[in-house]
Amino acid sequence: MAMAVASVISNIHYKFIVKKKDKDERNIAIENRAKAKAFDIMEIVFGILVIAYVFFRASLFIIFLAIAAYLVIFAVYMVCFSKYHKEM
Repeated sequence: MAMAVASVISNIHYKFIVKKKDKDERNIAIENRAKAKAFDIMEIVFGILVIAYVFFRASLFIIFLAIAAYLVIFAVYMVCFSKYHKEM
């Protein structure tokens, strides 16, 4: 029963909301700005998290994993920035 309701709601959501969203440039711009703001907040929070792990004397493995994830995120950011900079 619950799966049927979820399926119906998902189909309704897709038909009416997702299709409108894909065509509207304003919504695309809003979504991109929201993602950019979330990325800005994420880099601050992630940095604080790494520092907190160090102060709480977490396992070195956990600290290195957090730092590696932080570096991967910024590497992807730099690659995408370079790619988009060349395109525009």
